[in-house]
Amino acid sequence: MDEAKAGGGKNIVREFAGGMARDFFTGCVALMPLALFIILFFYLLTFFESVGSVIFGITQSRETTAGISVFLVLATIYIGRKLRRRERSLLSLLEQYVIAKIPVIGGWYKVLRDIIQTFTSGGGENYLGTAKIPAAGGYIIGFVTHREVQPDGGVLVSVFVPTSPNPTTGLVFFISEERIEYIDLTPESAFTKIISLGVK
Repeated sequence: MDEAKAGGGKNIVREFAGGMARDFFTGCVALMPLALFIILFFYLLTFFESVGSVIFGITQSRETTAGISVFLVLATIYIGRKLRRRERSLLSLLEQYVIAKIPVIGGWYKVLRDIIQTFTSGGGENYLGTAKIPAAGGYIIGFVTHREVQPDGGVLVSVFVPTSPNPTTGLVFFISEERIEYIDLTPESAFTKIISLGVK
Protein backbone atom coordinates (compact mmCIF):
# COMPACT_ATOMS: atom_id res chain seq x y z
CA MET A 1 0.00 0.00 0.00
CA ASP A 2 2.76 2.41 0.97
CA GLU A 3 4.68 1.54 -2.23
CA ALA A 4 1.56 2.21 -4.34
CA LYS A 5 1.06 5.60 -2.66
CA ALA A 6 4.73 6.42 -3.17
CA GLY A 7 4.49 5.42 -6.86
CA GLY A 8 1.34 7.50 -7.29
CA GLY A 9 3.01 10.47 -5.62
CA LYS A 10 5.97 10.23 -7.99
CA ASN A 11 3.64 10.10 -10.99
CA ILE A 12 1.82 13.24 -9.81
CA VAL A 13 5.10 15.08 -9.30
CA ARG A 14 6.35 13.90 -12.69
CA GLU A 15 3.14 15.03 -14.44
CA PHE A 16 3.23 18.38 -12.62
CA ALA A 17 6.88 18.93 -13.57
CA GLY A 18 6.17 17.91 -17.18
CA GLY A 19 3.20 20.30 -17.36
CA MET A 20 5.30 23.15 -15.94
CA ALA A 21 8.05 22.45 -18.51
CA ARG A 22 5.54 22.43 -21.37
CA ASP A 23 3.96 25.67 -20.12
CA PHE A 24 7.38 27.29 -19.81
CA PHE A 25 8.34 26.27 -23.36
CA THR A 26 5.00 27.51 -24.74
CA GLY A 27 5.49 30.81 -22.91
CA CYS A 28 9.00 31.15 -24.39
CA VAL A 29 7.61 30.60 -27.90
CA ALA A 30 4.83 33.13 -27.29
CA LEU A 31 7.30 35.75 -26.01
CA MET A 32 9.87 35.16 -28.76
CA PRO A 33 8.45 37.74 -31.26
CA LEU A 34 8.32 40.38 -28.52
CA ALA A 35 11.86 39.54 -27.41
CA LEU A 36 13.17 39.76 -30.98
CA PHE A 37 11.41 43.11 -31.44
CA ILE A 38 12.93 44.47 -28.22
CA ILE A 39 16.42 43.27 -29.22
CA LEU A 40 16.09 44.80 -32.70
CA PHE A 41 14.78 48.08 -31.24
CA PHE A 42 17.65 48.14 -28.72
CA TYR A 43 20.31 47.64 -31.40
CA LEU A 44 18.73 50.27 -33.65
CA LEU A 45 18.62 52.72 -30.74
CA THR A 46 22.25 51.96 -29.90
CA PHE A 47 23.23 52.43 -33.53
CA PHE A 48 21.54 55.83 -33.80
CA GLU A 49 23.07 56.89 -30.49
CA SER A 50 26.51 55.90 -31.80
CA VAL A 51 25.98 57.86 -35.02
CA GLY A 52 24.83 60.89 -33.03
CA SER A 53 27.84 60.64 -30.72
CA VAL A 54 30.24 60.46 -33.66
CA ILE A 55 28.65 63.49 -35.33
CA PHE A 56 28.60 65.45 -32.07
CA GLY A 57 32.21 64.47 -31.42
CA ILE A 58 33.17 66.00 -34.75
CA THR A 59 30.99 69.12 -34.62
CA GLN A 60 30.89 69.79 -30.84
CA SER A 61 27.56 71.51 -31.48
CA ARG A 62 24.02 70.31 -30.79
CA GLU A 63 22.60 72.51 -33.54
CA THR A 64 25.04 71.23 -36.16
CA THR A 65 24.52 67.64 -35.01
CA ALA A 66 20.74 68.04 -35.29
CA GLY A 67 21.11 69.57 -38.76
CA ILE A 68 23.35 66.77 -40.01
CA SER A 69 21.00 64.13 -38.52
CA VAL A 70 17.99 65.67 -40.29
CA PHE A 71 19.99 65.79 -43.54
CA LEU A 72 20.90 62.08 -43.21
CA VAL A 73 17.26 61.12 -42.61
CA LEU A 74 16.09 63.13 -45.63
CA ALA A 75 18.90 61.67 -47.78
CA THR A 76 17.87 58.15 -46.74
CA ILE A 77 14.24 58.89 -47.68
CA TYR A 78 15.39 60.30 -51.03
CA ILE A 79 17.49 57.21 -51.82
CA GLY A 80 14.68 54.87 -50.75
CA ARG A 81 12.17 56.66 -52.98
CA LYS A 82 14.53 56.55 -55.97
CA LEU A 83 15.11 52.83 -55.45
CA ARG A 84 11.39 52.12 -55.06
CA ARG A 85 10.69 53.95 -58.32
CA ARG A 86 13.72 52.27 -59.97
CA GLU A 87 15.27 55.66 -60.75
CA ARG A 88 18.95 56.58 -60.68
CA SER A 89 20.14 58.46 -57.61
CA LEU A 90 23.33 59.98 -56.26
CA LEU A 91 23.94 56.63 -54.52
CA SER A 92 23.85 54.87 -57.90
CA LEU A 93 26.52 57.21 -59.25
CA LEU A 94 28.63 56.73 -56.10
CA GLU A 95 28.37 52.94 -56.45
CA GLN A 96 29.19 53.00 -60.16
CA TYR A 97 32.11 55.41 -60.22
CA VAL A 98 33.65 55.08 -56.74
CA ILE A 99 32.77 51.92 -54.77
CA ALA A 100 32.80 49.60 -57.80
CA LYS A 101 36.35 50.71 -58.62
CA ILE A 102 37.75 49.60 -55.24
CA PRO A 103 39.43 46.15 -55.56
CA VAL A 104 37.75 43.31 -53.62
CA ILE A 105 35.52 45.68 -51.62
CA GLY A 106 33.63 46.71 -54.76
CA GLY A 107 32.80 43.10 -55.61
CA TRP A 108 31.68 42.25 -52.08
CA TYR A 109 29.58 45.42 -51.91
CA LYS A 110 27.76 44.57 -55.16
CA VAL A 111 27.00 41.01 -53.99
CA LEU A 112 25.67 42.23 -50.63
CA ARG A 113 23.59 44.94 -52.32
CA ASP A 114 22.04 42.46 -54.76
CA ILE A 115 21.19 40.02 -51.97
CA ILE A 116 19.45 42.72 -49.93
CA GLN A 117 17.56 44.10 -52.94
CA THR A 118 16.48 40.59 -53.93
CA PHE A 119 14.26 40.22 -50.87
CA THR A 120 12.89 43.76 -50.60
CA SER A 121 9.35 44.59 -51.65
CA GLY A 122 10.59 45.83 -55.01
CA GLY A 123 12.56 42.68 -55.64
CA GLY A 124 15.84 42.52 -57.41
CA GLU A 125 16.97 41.69 -60.90
CA ASN A 126 18.25 38.31 -59.65
CA TYR A 127 15.00 37.30 -57.95
CA LEU A 128 13.09 34.92 -60.19
CA GLY A 129 10.28 33.78 -57.92
CA THR A 130 9.28 31.55 -55.03
CA ALA A 131 9.22 27.81 -55.56
CA LYS A 132 8.50 24.45 -53.96
CA ILE A 133 11.31 21.91 -53.72
CA PRO A 134 10.24 18.29 -53.12
CA ALA A 135 11.53 16.88 -49.83
CA ALA A 136 10.60 13.91 -47.61
CA GLY A 137 7.30 13.30 -49.35
CA GLY A 138 6.31 16.97 -49.10
CA TYR A 139 8.00 20.20 -50.08
CA ILE A 140 10.05 23.09 -48.74
CA ILE A 141 9.84 26.74 -49.80
CA GLY A 142 12.77 28.42 -51.50
CA PHE A 143 13.66 31.51 -53.51
CA VAL A 144 14.93 31.12 -57.06
CA THR A 145 17.90 33.47 -57.44
CA HIS A 146 19.54 32.26 -60.66
CA ARG A 147 18.54 30.44 -63.84
CA GLU A 148 21.02 28.97 -66.32
CA VAL A 149 20.43 27.05 -69.54
CA GLN A 150 22.72 24.02 -69.80
CA PRO A 151 24.47 22.83 -73.03
CA ASP A 152 22.06 19.86 -73.24
CA GLY A 153 19.06 22.22 -73.24
CA GLY A 154 18.10 21.62 -69.62
CA VAL A 155 17.70 24.47 -67.14
CA LEU A 156 19.57 24.56 -63.83
CA VAL A 157 18.30 26.92 -61.12
CA SER A 158 19.82 28.14 -57.86
CA VAL A 159 17.33 28.11 -54.99
CA PHE A 160 17.96 29.62 -51.56
CA VAL A 161 16.06 27.78 -48.81
CA PRO A 162 15.99 29.70 -45.48
CA THR A 163 15.92 27.83 -42.19
CA SER A 164 13.06 28.21 -39.72
CA PRO A 165 12.49 30.20 -37.54
CA ASN A 166 15.77 32.04 -38.34
CA PRO A 167 15.66 32.87 -42.08
CA THR A 168 19.06 34.60 -42.08
CA THR A 169 20.73 31.22 -42.59
CA GLY A 170 19.87 28.45 -44.98
CA LEU A 171 20.97 26.26 -47.87
CA VAL A 172 21.48 26.88 -51.58
CA PHE A 173 20.23 24.12 -53.89
CA PHE A 174 21.41 23.75 -57.49
CA ILE A 175 18.58 21.77 -59.02
CA SER A 176 16.92 21.08 -62.35
CA GLU A 177 14.04 23.47 -63.01
CA GLU A 178 11.85 20.47 -63.90
CA ARG A 179 12.00 19.32 -60.26
CA ILE A 180 10.65 22.53 -58.75
CA GLU A 181 7.21 24.12 -58.87
CA TYR A 182 6.84 27.91 -58.95
CA ILE A 183 4.20 29.28 -56.58
CA ASP A 184 2.42 32.63 -56.51
CA LEU A 185 3.85 33.84 -53.22
CA THR A 186 5.66 37.12 -52.52
CA PRO A 187 9.00 37.05 -50.64
CA GLU A 188 7.29 38.75 -47.67
CA SER A 189 4.54 36.09 -47.47
CA ALA A 190 7.06 33.27 -47.88
CA PHE A 191 9.30 34.65 -45.12
CA THR A 192 6.23 35.04 -42.85
CA LYS A 193 5.34 31.37 -43.39
CA ILE A 194 8.95 30.28 -42.67
CA ILE A 195 9.43 32.46 -39.58
CA SER A 196 6.06 31.41 -38.12
CA LEU A 197 7.03 27.70 -38.39
CA GLY A 198 4.29 27.23 -40.99
CA VAL A 199 1.52 28.62 -38.77
CA LYS A 200 0.78 31.61 -41.02
